[in-house]
Amino acid sequence: MSLVEKLLDAYPAETGMPPRLLGRAVDKLYECAGVCLTCADAAAAEQDPEKIVMSIKCVRLDNDSADLCTVAARILARQTGYDAPTTMAVIEATRTVLRASADAAEEFTEIPYFELSARACRETEQLLGELVEQMNTSEAGERYPTSPPSATTPAGAFMSGERGAPESSGVSEDQLREMKVEELREMAQAKGLSGVHNMRKEDLIDAISGKGGS
Repeated sequence: MSLVEKLLDAYPAETGMPPRLLGRAVDKLYECAGVCLTCADAAAAEQDPEKIVMSIKCVRLDNDSADLCTVAARILARQTGYDAPTTMAVIEATRTVLRASADAAEEFTEIPYFELSARACRETEQLLGELVEQMNTSEAGERYPTSPPSATTPAGAFMSGERGAPESSGVSEDQLREMKVEELREMAQAKGLSGVHNMRKEDLIDAISGKGGS
């Protein structure tokens, strides 16, 4: 069990995603990014002009893969405030470039670094496919996209039941003003208020404190 898997396993809220599968994906994405960068660097050291010209597309796709793998790993490692559409879009974009990179590199399998790059891209794309399948299950669909805010934030404490409505919990208007707009929206949603996404900060404060209508 890797350190990333252990950290995800220790995550204090529900993810709706097996920590080991998620951790494996994050680890594999970082590994693939390193392989692709190293492959592109090795190709840049080639002395044969013909090989250099022929491998331009491979090098470009290696760099694209490295960039997207790094972004995908960072997005997947963040569970708090999870946004399903964003995560799925990043995963699908990463899978697309990984397939293209593997296809291009497999034209040069006689060159060791391209063979290794193709293998890493294929393995990573397949693992992301497993992750997508898991994310599309009904259980994950119900739980995974709604990871709650941390209970250490005002909104998280309110939603977890540590605080009641502001007027009965001692949360003053000044304290509400110190909160971020997103935290205020989360608190307003937990209170059952509607239309919070269109509210400005002042409107949210008024609604939560009971000055405005719901």
